[in-house]
Amino acid sequence: MSEQTSAHTAADGCAAHGVEAGKAAAQPVPAGTELLRAITAPERRTIARAGMLAGFADCLWIVQAAAIATAVVQIAFPVALKLPGWPSPLSSLETAQVMAGIVILLAVLRYALSLAASRLAFDASERVKTTLRRRLLTGLAKAGPAAKLPVSGAVAAAVTDQVEAVGPYLRRFLPIRIRLVLAPLAILLISFWVNWFVAVILLVAGPMIPLFMALIGMRAQSASDEQQGELTRLGGFLMDRLAGLETLKLLGAAERTGRQVAEAGQSFRVATMKVLRIAFLSSTVLELFSALGVAFVAVYVGFSLLGQLNFGTWGAPVDLWSGLFVLLLAPEFFSPLRAFAAAYHDKAGAQAAAAHLAQLPMAEEDAAPAPAQPAVTPPAGPVAVTFRSVTLGHEDRPVLAGLDLDLRPGELLHLRGPSGSGKSTLMDALIGLNPPLSGEILISGTPLSALDQGLWRSRIAWLSQDPRLFFGSVRANLRRAAPDATDADLWAALELAGAKPLVEQMPRGLSTSLGEDGFGLSVGEARRIALARAMLRPDPLLVLADEPTAGLDEDTAAAVIAGLKVLCRGRSALVASHDPALLTLPGRVFDLEPQSLPEVAE
Repeated sequence: MSEQTSAHTAADGCAAHGVEAGKAAAQPVPAGTELLRAITAPERRTIARAGMLAGFADCLWIVQAAAIATAVVQIAFPVALKLPGWPSPLSSLETAQVMAGIVILLAVLRYALSLAASRLAFDASERVKTTLRRRLLTGLAKAGPAAKLPVSGAVAAAVTDQVEAVGPYLRRFLPIRIRLVLAPLAILLISFWVNWFVAVILLVAGPMIPLFMALIGMRAQSASDEQQGELTRLGGFLMDRLAGLETLKLLGAAERTGRQVAEAGQSFRVATMKVLRIAFLSSTVLELFSALGVAFVAVYVGFSLLGQLNFGTWGAPVDLWSGLFVLLLAPEFFSPLRAFAAAYHDKAGAQAAAAHLAQLPMAEEDAAPAPAQPAVTPPAGPVAVTFRSVTLGHEDRPVLAGLDLDLRPGELLHLRGPSGSGKSTLMDALIGLNPPLSGEILISGTPLSALDQGLWRSRIAWLSQDPRLFFGSVRANLRRAAPDATDADLWAALELAGAKPLVEQMPRGLSTSLGEDGFGLSVGEARRIALARAMLRPDPLLVLADEPTAGLDEDTAAAVIAGLKVLCRGRSALVASHDPALLTLPGRVFDLEPQSLPEVAE
């Protein structure tokens, strides 16, 4: 009954961990904007070319509008027209045919330019996304097991959905910013040359769109942040529950988990609807000002042609050609502005996604690799470990300063100190996950940094206070230390670790599937299986145990200590703990104090 209760507690704790980890990952950081600028910098010129091509395609509409206006005037008021370079005057029908040909030719040219611009922007977007995913995956791979990462589902959502959210920002928003300068400015200048009052109308109505969109965009940014946070939480929560579905059924927690998934999905739906509501509101605003601008131009042209208004031109009254020409230009003047307003939500989504991506470890792009040095093979037999004036810490923040330590071959050394004194940091340094800020670590006289890191780690038997068990069977988890181990070897290691009765009681024994991070096991159960895995390590040179009995009851702690005693026999070992029960293992005691020189006690 107690085992079932502890298992239920572990399931509830894992559920809470998944929810809290998702919420933590949902918090945006200011580094997101810097990340967005950094990853798009290599493609700025390509995107600028795409924007210029699209802007030039917009400017061709000016010529098309003039041709359309000329054709309409010639049909309405037939007059022989002498075109520059044409041998004889054209009739009204011939003029309309020539103008129609010009319009069609320019339409094809505009389509080709727009297609080329879209292709350039799309290719640039795909390169940036590929580079970003490569940097993320490389950074995650280099982070190692000591890194504090979100749950795997949140990482998967980041590498897929959140990287994908950067694409529209590059494909649409950045090229439109260049279109926003070219086409409206050209149309405004031409309109001012033909009719200054129409230019004034456009000049007043045009800036209202980005102004109101910026005001709406402030709310859009927070809504996009919330949506990306809910997406990260839902992805992590759902993937972890799917990985542990078998265990949830065994524990009778499937129904409760189903309700939690439904609640998470509902939260994501609400966040998505908020974004859509703002998007529809912004569409209404931009369509309103665009329609008002075009309507004012149409009213002015209409009344001017009726002779009711006699201002706005540079002397001659508004005629059919000039009125139709500026009326055709007005909608195209607002087109890039409307596109910019619509794409503003792409920017908000990309910034929200980049804020989450910035929280993950990311490798530097195109960093020049250091000259390769031949790696040294770790020595044979029990090793000596020497720390010489070593300063350890995280992100340039020292935890241990000026550390001098000697571990003799075959000796067991107890690292004793309060929480935060640097015991785990020292262990990470020996594994090679946290290089020293200064000083040197020697393994039997050879610098640790010179050893073949893969071979060195393969010769370490490692037991942490939070062991990492992977999704898969008990057998698959144990064989990570010894791929060729037989079932008999596995049972022998489990017996030495005191975990054999635990596995025998499982529904399928060694074939029982474990959830990710040991989901379904208590802390003590996971630690005993991890101890058995460490015992399977073939001929380890060094044993490292970090708080192996922390949080365990007396009986479980005694079983772990007994197994650890077997594992450390005849081997160099470091055991970090402040548990007095562990001091029954014969060896020296090394006292650690944060940010100070340690003292040795026999």
